[in-house]
Amino acid sequence: MNDTANINGPGEGDERKGGEAAEGSAPQSKRLRRSSTDRVIVGVSGGLGRHFGIDPVIFRIAFVVSVFFGGVGAAAYLLFALFVPTDGEPDRAQRAGEWLRSLGFWRGLGVAALAVLALAGLFALAGGAAFAVALGWVTPVGIAIVVIGAVLVIAAFRGGAKWLIAPAVALAVGASTAAAADLDFRGGIGEREYHPVTVAAIPADGYRLGVGHLVVDLRALPWNREGVVRVKADLGAGQSSVFVPSRVCVVSTTHVGFGESEVAGERNDGADVDGSTGAGSTAVPRLVIDAGVDAGQLRIINSDSADVNDSGYGPAGYGPGPFDQEMAPLRAAQARACAAGAAG
Repeated sequence: MNDTANINGPGEGDERKGGEAAEGSAPQSKRLRRSSTDRVIVGVSGGLGRHFGIDPVIFRIAFVVSVFFGGVGAAAYLLFALFVPTDGEPDRAQRAGEWLRSLGFWRGLGVAALAVLALAGLFALAGGAAFAVALGWVTPVGIAIVVIGAVLVIAAFRGGAKWLIAPAVALAVGASTAAAADLDFRGGIGEREYHPVTVAAIPADGYRLGVGHLVVDLRALPWNREGVVRVKADLGAGQSSVFVPSRVCVVSTTHVGFGESEVAGERNDGADVDGSTGAGSTAVPRLVIDAGVDAGQLRIINSDSADVNDSGYGPAGYGPGPFDQEMAPLRAAQARACAAGAAG
């Protein structure tokens, strides 16, 4: 009976099962999709963060900061919005992208290019106005807006120059946004790295940078002798990183206009983010720090092994991985350091 059952080889059902097994085990490509749940506008940053395994806040900061440098980020964001589908129900951006594709490749590409150039130009004007106000050039920006407004009023009697409305609005929005957010980039542009070895080497008015990367490494200070060290650090746009030993209690008052703060293992992000850690602790050694970033990322890292040259995803203590995995060692160190004073 066994010979009879197997005379025709594997049965049709076996082939079907084998095919299903092979199909089920085949690797599926991970395609980029905009997020339908993690979104501020249309989910571009949420989709990029999920696709590359990076915190979406990093992409949001990059898009916002790039507005101040020619609007490239705005143009890229628009292209992502139009041509990268969402992972949920099609939204307006996806339908607009489908409409462009229905025009044909070259015609759709031309319309998209014109839209991107126009939007990039308006964002460049808005970003330039915001940047100028943040640098303290309020009067020139105000004069430019007044002049454009006067031209519009004069041209209104002749029925022309309506195209000036968009640039005028972009300038006004950029300038008013910078003023309302209290952006201040008057501290230079570039990368600044400080490694003080004595408390006397710390500037009385603190560390300051307009745009770029500010690094303050306090781990070489004589903490046993000083006990309490007070520091102030302010950044306009970019990333600010302050490093302290793991045995130091961090007593902080922080503010982030737009972006993210990571302070001794406590993380917050969004707009107008205020935070504090170690309040009331009398532990020594103790860092008392007042730090702020107008747009970007603020990090106060209490780790002995963290590398100042790492962007934030490397050495033990704040490496890649789930939130609890990367921040738990810092929170534990902060709890131990600040509890010493409470116990005494």
